[in-house]
Amino acid sequence: MSARDCFVSVVAPLREDGAILSAFVDETAAVLKASFANHELVLVDDGSQDDTPERVGALLERHPCLRYIRLSRSFGTEAAIASGLDSTIGDFVVVMTPDTDPPDLIPEMVDLARSGIGTVYGVRLDRRGDPFWLRAGAAAFYFLCARLLGVRLPKNSTHFRVLSRKTVNAVTRIKDRNRYLRVLTASVGYSARAVPYQPLARHGRPRHKTFRESLGLAVNLVVTQSTHPLRLVSWLGLGASLVNLVYLLYVGAVYLLKSKVAEGWTTLSLQVGGMFFLVFLILSVMAEYLGRLMEETGERPLYHVQEERSSNVLLADPERRNVVAESEAAPPSRLEKAG
Repeated sequence: MSARDCFVSVVAPLREDGAILSAFVDETAAVLKASFANHELVLVDDGSQDDTPERVGALLERHPCLRYIRLSRSFGTEAAIASGLDSTIGDFVVVMTPDTDPPDLIPEMVDLARSGIGTVYGVRLDRRGDPFWLRAGAAAFYFLCARLLGVRLPKNSTHFRVLSRKTVNAVTRIKDRNRYLRVLTASVGYSARAVPYQPLARHGRPRHKTFRESLGLAVNLVVTQSTHPLRLVSWLGLGASLVNLVYLLYVGAVYLLKSKVAEGWTTLSLQVGGMFFLVFLILSVMAEYLGRLMEETGERPLYHVQEERSSNVLLADPERRNVVAESEAAPPSRLEKAG
């Protein structure tokens, strides 16, 4: 199968992107049409409150192979990407952010993926414009992923990536509510290759997560993906128990060897205070894990779709299906179900 004949799907999560949507779709559709006979562009609206739905209507009339999925509310970028991946039919799936990712790189990245690479991911050349706390937090996050999660994330990697069908099938089977595409694609273990690029800024300036959002994401990932913090607290509890045992032996020795023992109010107060501190620390960590466990094992779906609209889908070969060999064991695609 030649590069032009492979089916390429593009998933683009939207969030208040109405102002740049037309330019992004026009540019991406032109690249896909020039490079691939079979393609689709899937726009996933993560509960935008601007004029995104109205602008999509005109784009559906102008562009074939365009689909629009609107979630019932904002579930977050990761859930929006998940809903797009769940519905794609491509042999290779491109995930890109409309504000920052250049469509011109899609053919090059797909060519790399066709050589047998599971994930081709974009790496931003620098972090110019990022506040200091975000740069420091990113460095700490990469360190934690390597030490606590056992996943070595490439520094400055982005959501911009091409996934083989095998990788898509593996990622979509993971139903964690606290998702992070960069961690998921790295954790499945398939081969990966980096493509450096300079992000765009279609909105005029980069949009960053707030400090609270970034911290919450890091905490969620560490708690849901690793037992290291719980084990650390367990070791602290064991160490504190040994210290208390030594202290009790010391008190017994003093009692046996000294004829007169002063009232140990201060020591007792410190001991009781330290004990309660440790107990509350352990309870707080266990409560956090239990809360995440309840969240992960709940029956609620990851997202809800409010509406879905499509333009005409053109196939170079109407009888063609998703035919890459690594997809044969996968669940039937949307086209197979329809056929």
